Formats: sequence, structure tokens, C-alpha cells
Amino acid sequence: MGKKERQLIAGLVGFAFLAVILLNYSKFANVYAFLGTLLFGIIVIPALVERMLPAKKSPKKNTPRKSASTKKSTAKNSLNGNKKKYGVRSDDEIISLPLRDLNGYEFERLCYLYFKAMGYNPEITPPAQDKGVDLILTDKKEKFKIAVQCKHYINSGRQITVKEIRELVGAKRNHRCIKGWFIATTTYTNASLAEADTHHIDCFAIEFVENKIVAWKEREVVKRQAAAAKK
Repeated sequence: MGKKERQLIAGLVGFAFLAVILLNYSKFANVYAFLGTLLFGIIVIPALVERMLPAKKSPKKNTPRKSASTKKSTAKNSLNGNKKKYGVRSDDEIISLPLRDLNGYEFERLCYLYFKAMGYNPEITPPAQDKGVDLILTDKKEKFKIAVQCKHYINSGRQITVKEIRELVGAKRNHRCIKGWFIATTTYTNASLAEADTHHIDCFAIEFVENKIVAWKEREVVKRQAAAAKK
């Protein structure tokens, strides 16, 4: 029942009560008793009646639950948004371009594609929230998580230092990963390798990138070209 309907009924009940009081005025012992009863009928009776009447229930809003497909779509849209924001080209372009032509985010994406092809279940951490970790891999057999940091310093003359190793050590803990891998298109200082060995961080230099990731990339280009030619 709506608020206006309840107020109308309460008013009618109050009016009926007043009518009864007025008709029985002579029965009151004194004027004060009459006035008190009159005020009771004007103020209290309508309020009580309005509260006793059932209020109209508002319909419950059904909040749709996000399905698994919706979550995947949201994650995909977020990834596409990051690609546009950070100037990341398509996967086909990343695979076909020379290593030196890729930017840092594209190198991370190349590593992601490589580990995915190798059977891992890789996740890309959002650039603004990576906390020193670019990828999180799930080991194929043991199912533990590996924190991966990717640095694309090719032809820059820069080496990986102790500072960068320590960042990965801390980030690995923050992401609750068992192991840490550092992948770089450059070399490491002796001190950084010693630091990595202390904290059980596996370091992969430019040789690994060229012999493993780039070699896979070149095979993948041939495979995709052959698949396109059949269409």
C-alpha cells in the first residue's frame, strides 16, 4: 500500500474518531478530558493507523552476476586498452619484427607468447601494477608460480645490476611466487649474478633470448605464413 493511501485511510479513521467524540461531548466529566481526547484523536490515532497499515514493498533489483565469459571479455578489453596506451603492436607484427625494433612492452608480449607456446600458463601484470614483475608463469608440472621480469636493453650498452635483481626479489615475494626469472636482451654484471644466485633468481641473458625466443619467433613466422597461404 502506498504512502498516500495509508495517509488517506488514517485521516478517515481519525475523522470518524472525532465525529464519535463530538457526538458524545455531553458524556465527558469536564472540558479538559474532552480536549485531551480530542487531541488524541487528531494526532495519535491517525499516526497509529498509518503505521499499522502495510507499506508497499519496493521491487528488488536483480544484479546480474558476471559470467566467466564476461570476466574474460573484461580482461581482454583491458589488455587491448594497455596495447593502445603503451603503443604495443599486434602479436603478428611483434613476431615478424626484428628484436631490435620492439619496444619494452612489445618484448614483454613476445616473452608472453613464447612461454604460452612452451606450455606455461602466463599472465601479464598491468604495467601500472606490476611491482617489478612483468609476467607470472605457472609451472607445467609442479604448478608453482614463477615471477618473470623482462628488460629490453638491446644495443644500449646497459647491463642488469644488483638493484634490478633486488627489485625482482622483493616483487617475487609480493606476488607470492616460488621462483624468479630475469630475462634480458643484454648481459649482467658479476655482482648482479652473485646477488641473483644468493636469492635463487635464474638469469637469462641475450644469448638465451636469441637462441630460444628469437628462434621460436622465426619458426612461428614460417608457420603462420604457411597457414595463411593455405587459406
